[in-house]
Amino acid sequence: MTINFRLRPALPSDAPALQEACWPDRSVEAVMELLKRAEGIARRRRGLGIVAETFDESGSRVLAYGQLTLWPQTSEISDLVVTADMWSKGIGSAIIHFFIEQAQNWSLPSVEIGAALSNPRALALYRRLGFKDDRTIALDIGNGLEPVIYLVMELQKQ
Repeated sequence: MTINFRLRPALPSDAPALQEACWPDRSVEAVMELLKRAEGIARRRRGLGIVAETFDESGSRVLAYGQLTLWPQTSEISDLVVTADMWSKGIGSAIIHFFIEQAQNWSLPSVEIGAALSNPRALALYRRLGFKDDRTIALDIGNGLEPVIYLVMELQKQ
């Protein structure tokens, strides 16, 4: 089944829909803060946050979120989340490809993405898309310290 969706810049007004669809364990206020930070990095030209949404006869539905942040040495894809009923439909891959293209357009040397060792689906996706294991660090991503693997993709000069 093909899902028609579009990618667009995330807005703070997306917080309730994202919280319900993607982060039910977070408060709407926490999601709003994430979106405000994304809006700030976009305004400073240091990255962007995007959502994937679909439309049907009943209206629009937010399906996913992702963020690209520019750091001094690299760029990082973070906070990538797709609502569970839309897994394996190409939405996460589309967001990652969008960010890779954006990083190339900005002439960045590389892009990295992290995934908890406990998330083998994400790790398999990132490796399938061409990311290579780089380092493992312990981070608290919501449930106490756990190993997070950072994967990197070197980008071609345009």
